[in-house]
Amino acid sequence: MIRIPILLLALASVGAAQSGPCLADAFLDVSEAAGAGPAYPRPRVEATCEGDELVVRSNGIPHYEFVQVTPNPLLERNNEYRLPAKPTLLDTAVPIPLLGGLGVAVNGIVIFGPNEGPVPAEEQFGDPVFNAIMDACMGHTALEYHYHAMVQRCLSVGAKDGDPSPILGFGYDGVPIRGPWGCADADCSKVLRYRSSWEEVREPHQDAWDAYEYVEKDGPEYLDACNGHTGPEGDYHYHITETWPYILGCFSGAPTGGPVRGRRRPEISQARPGQGGGRPGPGPAGNRPPRAGQRGGPPRDERPGPEEVQAVAAALSKDASEVAKALRVEPGGIKPINLAASARTLEVDTAKLIESLGRTQPPRRQRQNQAPPGEPECFFRCGQSEENAVGCTLTPDHKVLCFRPCDDNKCG
Repeated sequence: MIRIPILLLALASVGAAQSGPCLADAFLDVSEAAGAGPAYPRPRVEATCEGDELVVRSNGIPHYEFVQVTPNPLLERNNEYRLPAKPTLLDTAVPIPLLGGLGVAVNGIVIFGPNEGPVPAEEQFGDPVFNAIMDACMGHTALEYHYHAMVQRCLSVGAKDGDPSPILGFGYDGVPIRGPWGCADADCSKVLRYRSSWEEVREPHQDAWDAYEYVEKDGPEYLDACNGHTGPEGDYHYHITETWPYILGCFSGAPTGGPVRGRRRPEISQARPGQGGGRPGPGPAGNRPPRAGQRGGPPRDERPGPEEVQAVAAALSKDASEVAKALRVEPGGIKPINLAASARTLEVDTAKLIESLGRTQPPRRQRQNQAPPGEPECFFRCGQSEENAVGCTLTPDHKVLCFRPCDDNKCG
């Protein structure tokens, strides 16, 4: 089994100690960390409290050795995130974006949701953790290095299994994301490992959001649909889990924060010297996240309304309830919409579904950062773990399992 990168340096906190609600001191000082490797820029992250905002600036370079799993290169960026220092919890949860960022980790790396994008073709919008296309810290590169799941020991040197977990990141709603462990009561007489309440209903090779269902469970260790809960001290926070949705299943707070900018730096890959609140449940159909305005934040989730559902049902000769479920807007739904997945469920062409909604199909974007001609495009799970493995997943018993590449890393 490949070993998770262990940080040899005691990573300190960046911001000055905060007596108020702003938690800039949760972020790491990566100035003397090992870094991604000699061929890459040094990692950089700084966090400050500015008024009612937690401001995070980073270059998107991990503070541990970078192992390339996808054909996309590791690129330095100018990232700035502005998050609400005082999260505003909502009465009903709102969906996270289907693609792109939903938060930032304490090392300045952006956090994505639990599904992959539309490629590779045979695993469109699948679960990248299940499909074992992550590195040992559950990150990989697309347009930038990002997480689809998180491993506590990659982000905190001092944290130990069985002890209450530290903050590992923040959602764009400003709500902290903690590791898997937490106190069961105010005296911390017992420490629980928190667990997701989502259940797998089929293998999530493709359209992962349709492969899992949220089922509310009894027991203090189980989390709500957003993968969060109110702790014994009255504060609401998320926990990472080893099963779907891994980090966040939805936003419990108003996602008014997010990236102000995230440009790629022109100099690339050059070596450099050495307040509480209750458990929010799924929101009603048609519930939309608030706009993030000029400060970025998650894209607006344009969820079809009841009239659009009826129009689709009539145009496609389908039952309206079937269409609502396929479009992920059934009552109580909090799954992000994906019209390509909806079309596959309804067994119709995506263009026809979009036309029946009265919308315009966006132009197909050309894939960026593709591997050069003749280079491998993907890696396959081989069923054998070894030290020089490429492509990792999380196992049900909470271990990172990595696999060697098959057939000289060639697809097909």
